[in-house]
Amino acid sequence: MKRILSLFIIFALISTLFTACGTQKSNDPSCADILSEITKNIEVNFTVYTAGNDTLENNYDNMYAIKRDLVDDCGILFPSDGGVADELSLFHMKDSGDVQLAKDKLQDRLDTRKNQFAGYKPEEVYKLDNAVIMSQGNFVALIISDDPAMMESYLRQAISDNQ
Repeated sequence: MKRILSLFIIFALISTLFTACGTQKSNDPSCADILSEITKNIEVNFTVYTAGNDTLENNYDNMYAIKRDLVDDCGILFPSDGGVADELSLFHMKDSGDVQLAKDKLQDRLDTRKNQFAGYKPEEVYKLDNAVIMSQGNFVALIISDDPAMMESYLRQAISDNQ
């Protein structure tokens, strides 16, 4: 009986050890917190879609070719009015080794949007031509706006301030 109890305790300790390794959380801020911080600095009325939001989750695969299992958090800012190219898509990758892959996939999205807007609303294409794809730590973002450098600055500051 003592041997069975000892084996059970050892099994429980090993199970706890393996479970704890799989659930370690990052010290990085959530995408929702970062995007909320950014909206305080801009005058355009944006709608925030974050991980778990039905609209984002239902359209994720059509919008991004970044495998969802590589991403542990994400969020998007879209202008509430629509009809413009503006977008800030933010992803937090589970593994830093996947950051470049995400940047490549965001470049593909940018190219697709350029083609869409060229035929739909050509006056918005300049925003797409000047878009920024950036990374900071495990965060990767696509920034499309009138002033992507300013938005990038806000984004980098929001990431740093919330760490």
